[in-house]
Amino acid sequence: MDVRDQLLTAAFEAATLHGIARLSMAEVAQRAGLSRQTLYRHFPSKDILIAEVVERETATLISRVTAAAAEHGDPRASFEAGVLASLIAVREHPLLDRLLTTEPDTLLPLLTTDGGPVLRMAREIVLVIVDQHRIVHDPTELRRFADVVSRLLVSYAIAPPDDPPEVVAQFLTQFLIPQGALT
Repeated sequence: MDVRDQLLTAAFEAATLHGIARLSMAEVAQRAGLSRQTLYRHFPSKDILIAEVVERETATLISRVTAAAAEHGDPRASFEAGVLASLIAVREHPLLDRLLTTEPDTLLPLLTTDGGPVLRMAREIVLVIVDQHRIVHDPTELRRFADVVSRLLVSYAIAPPDDPPEVVAQFLTQFLIPQGALT
């Protein structure tokens, strides 16, 4: 593991334990077994460090979603598998769970802002899955579809529904891609 990854992992662990508001750069350096100078050389501020942790974690979640969707050749099954993987990943994510419970005001801008990394990356992965299977053909419609789906997924991350992820994924797939819509 390189120094940057070591620092990002230490920041993730510390934030999961204490939250972002109480995260200290000194603790991150200590957890990583490195000096504060080394930490600041790679991440000049706490905000930059947190943004990179969020980017890394989002990329990891997207990899899980992409892998789940890639297991299916059928467009509807691929889409449903991607939605299911997304719902499970956000429910099981320890930092997301911690922040939603204790510091939602810190997390919401990262999740809901159009320029924020989570919504932007979620939209990109929906675009990949939908475009790969030609679920939506028109580029404008594709962008709109990806925007709606990514916003739904983010809203489910913020306020998980009562139904299990499998039921939600199946319902969203049936609702957004009705049977026979792809023929």
